[in-house]
Amino acid sequence: MAPEPIEVPSIAETTATIKPQERLVILRNFATDQERDTGKLRMERSWGHIRPNSVLVAAIGNHWAPGSWARVADMLIYTNRQGVCAGLDEIQDRCFQPYDDLGTMRNEAMLHATNEGFEWLCYIDCDVQPEPDTLLKLLRWDMPIIAPYVVEPGTGKPLHGPQYGCGKGLVPIRWCVLSMLLFRTSVLNAVGPRFWGDAMGADEGYHFKTLWHYGHRPWLDTNTQLVVGGRPTYPLATNRMTWEQRQEFWKRKLEGLMQPPDRRPLHPGVDPALLTPDGEYMPFAAMSPGAAPCGTANGSSPILGGIITGTRPLMEEVRQ
Repeated sequence: MAPEPIEVPSIAETTATIKPQERLVILRNFATDQERDTGKLRMERSWGHIRPNSVLVAAIGNHWAPGSWARVADMLIYTNRQGVCAGLDEIQDRCFQPYDDLGTMRNEAMLHATNEGFEWLCYIDCDVQPEPDTLLKLLRWDMPIIAPYVVEPGTGKPLHGPQYGCGKGLVPIRWCVLSMLLFRTSVLNAVGPRFWGDAMGADEGYHFKTLWHYGHRPWLDTNTQLVVGGRPTYPLATNRMTWEQRQEFWKRKLEGLMQPPDRRPLHPGVDPALLTPDGEYMPFAAMSPGAAPCGTANGSSPILGGIITGTRPLMEEVRQ
C-alpha cells in the first residue's frame, strides 16, 4: 500500500508568523524543474540535497547477460528524461577467482557515489531486466534502503525474507537478494567504506544484520517486480559438491566471465546513431545536443560523456 499522506504546512504558512528579524534566506540553483520541485518539497518536509534524487547505478562488473545492458540503459535514459540525474558506473571486476572480492567492488561503488555527491546508490547485477520506470518507482518511496520484488527463475521462489506476495505495497524485510538494491548514501556514513568486506562466504543475512546494528533495515516494494536472468550463485554451496563437480562449476563460471560484455540492443533495427561502430547500444549521446557517446577511463572502459542539463531555475525560499 502507498504511504499515508501527511499534511505539512507550507513554507509560506510557516513563515507567516515569523518576525522579519528571524527570517533566513536560503538559495539553491537546481539543474531541472523536477529537481527544483523536489528541493522545495524537501525544504518543507525533510532535509535538502543539491541534486535531489540523484542516483548512481553501479553495475557489479560488466558481464552483461543478453538484453540486460539495453534494459538498464533504457532505464537510465528514462530516469534522466523525468528530470532525475542518473549516472552509471560499471565497477571493475576485482575478483582473483569468481566472487572472491565482490565486497571490494561494492565498497568501490560506495566510494564513487559518496565522493561524487550522489544522493542515492543503486546496486545492480548484470543479469537484471528492469522496466524503464523501475528506478523511479523505488525512489518515490523515499526509503533509506529498498529493493524491488525478485523471484528465482524457474521456481518462482521469492528471494527475500520473510516472504510476501506481490502487490502488498511497501513492507519491511530482514534480507533480500542483491540483484537491485537502492541505498540513500547517508546510510553509508554510518557503516563506513569497508562495509561489504570481501563478501566471500558472507550471505545477505549477515550484511543486513550488520545494517540493523546501525539502525537500518531493508524495505521491499512488492508492487515493483524485477526480472532476473538466472538463479543466484552461492559460492559456499560448492563446499557440498564433489571435487569434480566443484571444478566443473568454476570452469563454467570462468568461461562466462571471459566473454566480452553483451551490450547489444534489445531489438534489430535500432537507429544506427545509438550504436557504436562495434554494434554496442549506447543511447546516451541522445540525452543532450552535441554530447559525445563515450570517453575513456582507466585506459579503455567506456564512460558516459553527456548528461542532460534541462533548465536551471533559481529557487528562493525563506524559513526560520
